[in-house]
Amino acid sequence: MTSTFSATALAWLLTYAIHSSILLSLVWVLVRVRRFSPGASELLWKSAMLGGFLTASIQLKLDVRPAGTLMLQPPVVTAPATTVSRIDKPKTSTRTDAAQTEIAPQLQPSTGRLRPAVVMSRSSGLVAGWGLIALVLGLSYIARRLILVGRLGDRRAVQEDQLLDVLAQLVDDAGLRSTPLLTSSSQISSPVALGTNEICVPETVITELDLEQQQSLLAHELAHLARRDPVWLIVGSLIERVFWIQPLNRVASREIATSAEFLCDDWAVRRTGSGDPLARCLAQVAEWIQASPLGVPVAGMAEERSLLVSRVARLVEGVKPSNRSRRGVAIGAFATLVATTLVAPGVSGRTTSLLLADEPQRPAVADASSTQQQPTPAATQSAAPVSSRDLSAAQAAKADTGVVNALIARLGDENADVRRAAAHSLGQLKDSRAVPGLIAALKDSEPRVRASAAEALAEFEDSRAIAPLVDLLTDQSTEVRRNALDALSHFESNLPSAPIVRLLGDPDADVRHDAAHLVGRLHDRSAIGALAKLIGDPSADVREAAIEAIGELGDPSASIAIVPALSDANADVRQQAMSSLQELKAPIAEATLIALMRDRDSDVRQKAAELAGERSVVAAVPTLRRMLEDTNADVRESAIDALGNIADVAAYDALRDALTSKDAKVRRAAAEALGDRRL
Repeated sequence: MTSTFSATALAWLLTYAIHSSILLSLVWVLVRVRRFSPGASELLWKSAMLGGFLTASIQLKLDVRPAGTLMLQPPVVTAPATTVSRIDKPKTSTRTDAAQTEIAPQLQPSTGRLRPAVVMSRSSGLVAGWGLIALVLGLSYIARRLILVGRLGDRRAVQEDQLLDVLAQLVDDAGLRSTPLLTSSSQISSPVALGTNEICVPETVITELDLEQQQSLLAHELAHLARRDPVWLIVGSLIERVFWIQPLNRVASREIATSAEFLCDDWAVRRTGSGDPLARCLAQVAEWIQASPLGVPVAGMAEERSLLVSRVARLVEGVKPSNRSRRGVAIGAFATLVATTLVAPGVSGRTTSLLLADEPQRPAVADASSTQQQPTPAATQSAAPVSSRDLSAAQAAKADTGVVNALIARLGDENADVRRAAAHSLGQLKDSRAVPGLIAALKDSEPRVRASAAEALAEFEDSRAIAPLVDLLTDQSTEVRRNALDALSHFESNLPSAPIVRLLGDPDADVRHDAAHLVGRLHDRSAIGALAKLIGDPSADVREAAIEAIGELGDPSASIAIVPALSDANADVRQQAMSSLQELKAPIAEATLIALMRDRDSDVRQKAAELAGERSVVAAVPTLRRMLEDTNADVRESAIDALGNIADVAAYDALRDALTSKDAKVRRAAAEALGDRRL
């Protein structure tokens, strides 16, 4: 058992070494022949670095053996059934010897029978040697990480309100879920992103950088956290060390880290509106750095000094971020991985049996006449592969049908967990023969089974299930009602509205939310009253869904119910209220709209500016002028667009003044808007 495991492990390692060498070398050539965007380059290197694990595992699991595949173990010869004649025993022996002589050129010499044991022993030693080195390298990396943690033990939480406000605004603009912890340390000279939720900066950042530089610095490090770069650095470093047999992994890690810095620079520029502050910040940080003090790769702003010159030049020149080629690269990478699995040679650790006859291996006793009816070894050998493939295909087809029928039968099992699992699996298989059985399971006595059956029927969109699913909308189980409603949402037509409208008053918030979404699609204006009641729902998600549904129903008279939501405590609800009123072409008081243009949420400000421009609200011009200095780039651009749509001299003057803005995008948009104006 141990020898078999060692052989399999060694075969996988060698196959991985071959496949990863092919993939990494191919990417190395590609990035030097053609210039890719940082995003596309990162995708290529990550696909190559991880692809070797995937292709090697699939190839060995499926026992794919392309041309050139090596065998760790020689074929094991299964002797033909020896027919022992009670009359002429020597002739039987002679026949066996002749058969063995006939196939001898295709097999290992007779001494090869001892080779598997030798190879197994060597494979165990090789795997153990690899594992020992990998363990030492992995532990050394972990030790260095622990040293890093110790050296940063003096870091403290930053208390400066201005810096914290800048970080909070960046988090809000980026739509991230939580604000990371901001700390400072005297032990580092470059800011770094730590773990998944911490940014550590040198203490000099607080005292020696201006506000714009601090904003750019925090945006860059926040990009590392948003992209999970610190986590990838740990994974990549461990891959380098544990799979040390592939030295090209080090090249891949370095290239991925380079692309990450460029991508984080681009992310920061998009959030701050200009690359100049970030370029000045990089130059300043470069002056602080004497040498890298950390000893392990970290997601730092300027840990790679060799990149600083090219990064600063790129920012100053205003290189426009572009990832348009990523989709094509992703498709190409996937195709390459598939081709590698099917075509690239590997190493197989499985023993191949060569059968010389279709008879059992145990010697049989028969008379001489039965000996004459045995097929020749050559005939059996040539026929066996064909019959095996045909048999495998037939067995697979029977297995599919057999599995579906067996699962349908288990819908009536005495155990509820078995019935639930059977319903779930039938949904995954998506075989239409399961629909009648799943419909019957909707009446199961166990709520979990009914819920699973409803969830499975969502995969079929079979109209026969509509009525039984509607009946479940009054089920006592919340999970059953929710799954039945979700299943009905997959149907495009023939849905009764009344039972779904009744769920707008369901005790469960998720059910009310899903029902509101579905009601909006049904175009039943009689539901407006029930939807209007949900605008005061305790759940913000329910309020937002109800407002969206009212907008979809298209009744302008219903807009009066939406207006109070413009002052909702939730920013998403306020934004959705404006969108629905826009869709209904309903009026919004100018004072209310101007107040929304000063909202604390950037998305709300952007939407309000869009509406002010669309409706040519002249009174909004002063506020729009101030929005040209907004911290959010999207808001600034929306303000420019709005001013371009307002036919007023004050708007014209604001656009002319915007030509001197610090933000190049604002200057460009203002120039375009002035060219489009007709005063």
